[in-house]
Amino acid sequence: MNGRSLLKVYGHIYPADTTMYTALEAACASALADADDVPLLERREGDMARISFEGTYFPLEDVLAAVEAQLRPEHKGKLDVLDMEGWQLIRYIFENERIVRHSASLNHVLDYSGH
Repeated sequence: MNGRSLLKVYGHIYPADTTMYTALEAACASALADADDVPLLERREGDMARISFEGTYFPLEDVLAAVEAQLRPEHKGKLDVLDMEGWQLIRYIFENERIVRHSASLNHVLDYSGH
């Protein structure tokens, strides 16, 4: 994503073995987060890797390439990218050895969720 608008990126993938986690860690290395005290990538619940990011630059293409290179049939997860300036949600779903992309206006997402 371009480095100009505020982005919020949240996601997870499991099972994340050491190879998947290392690939994600390398892909996330150039992210420019707003808060340095919150880990961008962390391992939770044993085999789940979680991404939590708020800032101005997230290496989306690198992260998607890392996931795609390691994706196996047992992997499941998603990555939500909220572009706060463009007011859009892009969701990447990881399942069945594929990455599927969906997008919607944040207005639509908030209406759907009851907020």
